[in-house]
Formats: sequence, C-alpha cells, structure tokens
Amino acid sequence: MLLWRGMTRTKSLFGGHTMVFAGYREQKFIAYPIAPPDADGLQMLNWIAEIHADKILRREDWNREGKLDEFLPAYSDWHFSWADVPKIIRDADRVYEYPMIDRDPLPRWSFGRVTLLGDAAHPMYPIGANGASQAIRDGRALAQALAAGGTAAEGLAHYEQERREATNEIVLSNRQLGPEQVMQMAHERAPNGFEHIEDVISREELTTIAQRYRAVTWVTPAAGT
Repeated sequence: MLLWRGMTRTKSLFGGHTMVFAGYREQKFIAYPIAPPDADGLQMLNWIAEIHADKILRREDWNREGKLDEFLPAYSDWHFSWADVPKIIRDADRVYEYPMIDRDPLPRWSFGRVTLLGDAAHPMYPIGANGASQAIRDGRALAQALAAGGTAAEGLAHYEQERREATNEIVLSNRQLGPEQVMQMAHERAPNGFEHIEDVISREELTTIAQRYRAVTWVTPAAGT
C-alpha cells in the first residue's frame, strides 16, 4: 500500500470530534481533527489517502513530497454530503508520500546494554494507532524493568521478555487489517451501498471483531504497575 498524507484547514466533520474511515482494502480515506475549530468553523484535519500498489518502486522515505497526479484521480468522485474529499486533498499546503511497510517479527531485541523500542523493534502497518501506543507501552515497560534493580542487561532482558512476543502478535494481526476489516466486509457484502450498517454486518460481528483486536493489542499490566 502507498499512503499520501497532508493537513488541510476545512469545515469540521461531524461536529469536529470524529475520526472518519472511508473505503475498503484497496483504497481508503482517513481523516481526523488535530486542532479545535476556529471562529470561522474551520478546523485543521490530518488526512491519509491510501491506495493498493502491486509493488513499491521507491525505497521508503519519510520526507518525500507526494505528487497529486499520482493519486488524486482515484478520488475524483469521492464527493459526500459530509466532505468533498478531492477538495480536502487539493487544499493541503503539502502532501507527503509514505509506503505502508512492516517487517517480519524479530527473534531478538536486546544485545548487551543496547535494546530496541517502538518502530525500531516492531514496525507495523498503521492499524489502530498501535505504532504510537505500543511504543509508549514499550517505554513504560523499559523504565520499570530498569528501575527494578539488577544489571542493565538483566533489565533489558526482562523488558524484552514482557514486550517482544506481545508486539510481534500485533504486527502479524495488523496484516489482516485489524478492526478495519469491517470496511472490507461492507464493501464485499454491499458493493452498491446500504442505509444501515446492521443490514450488512450484525452488531454481534462488529463487537466480536473489536473485542478480538483489543485482546491482541491490550495486555493487562503486571500487578503494581
């Protein structure tokens, strides 16, 4: 997958406190507010345009500016009552291109007094904001392991034991789209649209998918932490 990201000052979506996901596996548009609405009722949105690519021709680079003509035509008819997606994309000051890359889980993080944390330890598809949240949890686990006493190497080994397998499972789970799989289900079951989501996906299915992903991504902290 290739992602193009930008920020656009535009009218608030659904009251200004909502994160929007639109599309399906091969093409998505995601947007969420990153500042309160201003006096004119406009709000800064962070948005992501995501399109399936047969292969990534350029090595990943987190500072490469994107070209509108490479992805905007795919969104030319994405005009909704709640947002004009092509206009949101065009109105961004800058657009950056990011490949959606993960790596196979690592068998080891720590080497003597050196260890890995966050994306360096477990780069994963950006599903459920787990790149950031799991890095935060790594940091807490690492600090607690080092504060518990013993040598630095023992602390790092304890940290890795607590976090590596848990995050490796998330990396693999995110390849299956996590909670975003409901978008693909809706696309496959109702390609011409629908009025009510319950007519396409039962409430029980939605709950099961959410709970299953939560069970993978949330490991109960140890007692006293």
